Amino acid sequence: MAPAAERPSTGGTRRPSTEHAGALKRAERESGAVTGFTSAVAAFGFFFIPALFGSMAVTSAMWGFVAFYLSCMVVTWWFYARGDAESPS
Repeated sequence: MAPAAERPSTGGTRRPSTEHAGALKRAERESGAVTGFTSAVAAFGFFFIPALFGSMAVTSAMWGFVAFYLSCMVVTWWFYARGDAESPS
């Protein structure tokens, strides 16, 4: 990449298109929804983790958590990280 002194100047007159502004507004709305959903899942964890520790042996609960997190990692890899995963666009 060329240093800033060597790059051509746009003169500061470029404005983002209305399509770009709409995409940014949509991304802000979706990020709020994702944050809310993640918070709800975290609130369930705050209840279920102590409940599981109280209802079964701590070792069994920990193995259950390990299995759950491993299954989450596999699902995430399958849908997003593997080489031939479907592109969202």
